[in-house]
Amino acid sequence: MHSGKTILTSHSPRRAGLLLIASAALTGPFTAAADGPYVSLSASGTWQDNVTNAPSGDGTRSAFDAESGVTVSWLRSLDFSTILSAGVASDVDISATYRGLDSLGVVPSLELRHKAGIGPLATVLHAGLEGQLVGFTDPERSNMGAAILLGLSQRLDEALQFAVDGRLGSYDARDIVFTGSYASLRAALNWDVDSIWRIKLLGGWRNGDSVSDYAAVRTATGWGPVDKGAYNLPGAWHYVRTFNDPFVAYRVSAVTWSDGISVSPAIGPNSAVTLQFMRYDTRGRDRYVNNAVTASVSHRF
Repeated sequence: MHSGKTILTSHSPRRAGLLLIASAALTGPFTAAADGPYVSLSASGTWQDNVTNAPSGDGTRSAFDAESGVTVSWLRSLDFSTILSAGVASDVDISATYRGLDSLGVVPSLELRHKAGIGPLATVLHAGLEGQLVGFTDPERSNMGAAILLGLSQRLDEALQFAVDGRLGSYDARDIVFTGSYASLRAALNWDVDSIWRIKLLGGWRNGDSVSDYAAVRTATGWGPVDKGAYNLPGAWHYVRTFNDPFVAYRVSAVTWSDGISVSPAIGPNSAVTLQFMRYDTRGRDRYVNNAVTASVSHRF
């Protein structure tokens, strides 16, 4: 067995493509006159019962993290029914338990929205590009990525709206274990109960690379997973100290199904509080289940 550790350089073909997409998204707001900037702020706290994404047993660890972010966006009307938006989002994520998971991220984006028809019930289509630069306290996890975005939203009546978003993405990290690609779909049914309360039913599907961490023990040949079945996992792996105790991180190819619910009461004309529960069920060679509870507040200027 080997660690699979690799330091990627700017000559990597995948990284060159990611840089091109991220550069295009970054320069979007400055290449045309646009309305804005529009600014929104958010802060949240999330508790997960399986932050290690491990199979049930010795490897599961819970954790709480706090996140704060700002998004700045510009809008430009191209015609009566089409809007071009460009923006940059930045967030800081601090883990209360595992300092290696502390991160700073920057996400530039460029998106085209088109209303296919007239009136409030017309379908809205969107397509775009998104870049991502994330630095972790654990430097091996630091990565850059890019994704193609596609989606639509459809208002069913004054109170109900359905939205679906798709992504096709790829990301490069300093270590190959944290590098991969994926395809995903997310769906939401929004119910505006009244002028204050909104309820969302959420669902999602993701197929691609992810990371799972197994509790480790020292053996005659080095560190290895407690779960002997993990030796049969294909792909890159290596020993990590992110979770204080010894762990072995694996890059796994798996399908994740998610579902959840959120409640968002408005606390002002441009502010809202959101309480959300999500369950993530990942099926690969093993099964990894993670439940996450999030409380957040957001404000638009």
